[in-house]
Amino acid sequence: MSILSRSVIVRRRRTLVHVVLRDMAETGNTTVPPWWESEIQQEFGGLGGFLAELSRQWWTAYAAHLDALIELGCDDPTQAWADVAEQMPYLRAVLDSYTDESALAEAERRHCDVLRWTTRRESRHAA
Repeated sequence: MSILSRSVIVRRRRTLVHVVLRDMAETGNTTVPPWWESEIQQEFGGLGGFLAELSRQWWTAYAAHLDALIELGCDDPTQAWADVAEQMPYLRAVLDSYTDESALAEAERRHCDVLRWTTRRESRHAA
């Protein structure tokens, strides 16, 4: 039995997320259709893991875009949010459909904490 490398797992998961989101966009679903449940269970350990991956992808794109805006002299987080939502409308729609899911709430809380810490105005002191 071979052990898959982290990069292989990441690629496989990204591919599944892309395919599921594309299918959902084509069918108009903003919640995961039942026909994807077994693959999501196998790859992510269930809906919670899948939503955590969607959240990770969203916050990665958002943080990168916000960073780019800050570099350009515009530090408006709402503008970054709107821009990324326009670029990734279905990913955002799915996350919004699952706002009450506890696994998603925890992932979102962690990302917000990181974002608040990284965008603080005060300087950091060496430990």
